Amino acid sequence: MDVGLFNAAISGNDSFSEEIGGEDLNLKQVTRRGNSVLHVAAKSGKVQIMKKVLDSQPSLLYMENCKGNTALHIAASLVHFDMSKRLISCAKDQEAAVKNLLLRKINLEKNTALHEAIRNDHYDIVELLIREDPELASFTNNALESPLFLAVDGGFYKIALQIIETIPKCSYMGRNGMNAFHAAVIREQNSKFLHKMLDKFPRTIVEADDYGWIPLHYAAYLGNVKIVELFLKKNSSLAYIMDKEGISALHISAKKGHVGVMRSLIRNCPETCELLDNKGRTALHVDVETGNKNAVEILLKELAFQDLINEQDEEGNTPLHLAATNGRYTILLMLADDRRVDKWAMNEEGMNTDDIIQLDNRLLSCEKAVLMSKWNRDNILLSLERVIRRTTKVQTHETEGLEEFHEAQGMVREEVRAEMCGANNVKDNPGRDTPIAKFNITAMTIFTTVTFAAAFQVPGGYENSGLAVLRKKQTLSNLYDI
Repeated sequence: MDVGLFNAAISGNDSFSEEIGGEDLNLKQVTRRGNSVLHVAAKSGKVQIMKKVLDSQPSLLYMENCKGNTALHIAASLVHFDMSKRLISCAKDQEAAVKNLLLRKINLEKNTALHEAIRNDHYDIVELLIREDPELASFTNNALESPLFLAVDGGFYKIALQIIETIPKCSYMGRNGMNAFHAAVIREQNSKFLHKMLDKFPRTIVEADDYGWIPLHYAAYLGNVKIVELFLKKNSSLAYIMDKEGISALHISAKKGHVGVMRSLIRNCPETCELLDNKGRTALHVDVETGNKNAVEILLKELAFQDLINEQDEEGNTPLHLAATNGRYTILLMLADDRRVDKWAMNEEGMNTDDIIQLDNRLLSCEKAVLMSKWNRDNILLSLERVIRRTTKVQTHETEGLEEFHEAQGMVREEVRAEMCGANNVKDNPGRDTPIAKFNITAMTIFTTVTFAAAFQVPGGYENSGLAVLRKKQTLSNLYDI
């Protein structure tokens, strides 16, 4: 485009009249990005220049630049109301079909001028466009975003209400399979607006996006108790809808630690506790994996969850297994304190929680001893029986030392309990300078080693009497690497 013409159109000074007065002036010349002189005038918002251009070259009204934008697209996106109004007026002076042709022009992203006006939150231009052509509200762009979805997604509440209240039929579709109701929940619109949405589009509450999430899932993710209860009041069956991974609203709220949402879901729909995801996990599995202590406490207290505390996932892991595997030591101790928790359950790899702790390189040996003794000290005979049953080669002399074991237990029990008095305050991933590292390591090692003596071959072997050959040589803490 001629530099003088471009400068005159963008600045709007008197020189434009001189430039346009030239007999050989070609108004169809364009910039490098395909903008005509009308596009340039729309950028500046100079209405007088726009009128002079269209008087000389009316066809420029429909001309598109390299992005497919007309001058109306540009005027709407840059919030030039007068320019937008005059461009529409120029189209109206022609036959109706031609007017609608301008209003319904789409760019390369399939956005109409209405999409552009909504993106920039210009209520007056939006009102003007939908008044001239209400069907614009049914157009979706390449991302399948409707004007209503864009308004809600942008938080432009006034525009969204204008569309809902004035257009009998409009699209509510959005990107990634979402609808305007998904967007309303995510943007946390007020309950009055949500009620209006439900009244006009009742199906939106059960429609899932590309990930299988319905609006309730997003409300649970965000921890919005009011919206969750609104949904459940409308349709309690929503609590049982699961996404493509088998995740329910309870799983989601559990993962995020939103205990208020969890309580609401369980109170209104107690059977939701029984829902398992595609990996066979309950909400408690998810809680433990993510380390949400408060959410774990909620589920342990719920009557509807009592028979699911030891549920095993597809890999045979109970929540206790996952607590050990993921290093959730505070939760591990919490579960160990609960008598309902099966502390000796085996997963598909044939491992119980003790095995996992023993293989945990993040822990010092004394820390492993503290964690295991949390449940061993109150049920030692049972642990011996379980360990013996798991041993591939059980020999008679491995059980003949049981009397000696009771004697050893009596000597160290009082010392261990005294040293363990602070164990309940152990925090996740204790360091070397924390109280857990200050326990009497020798005493704890003796206690834990004796507990699991039947599962290990004693160095040096046994005498004919069944007693360890090296029992008098040195302390057991030097014999075993726990």
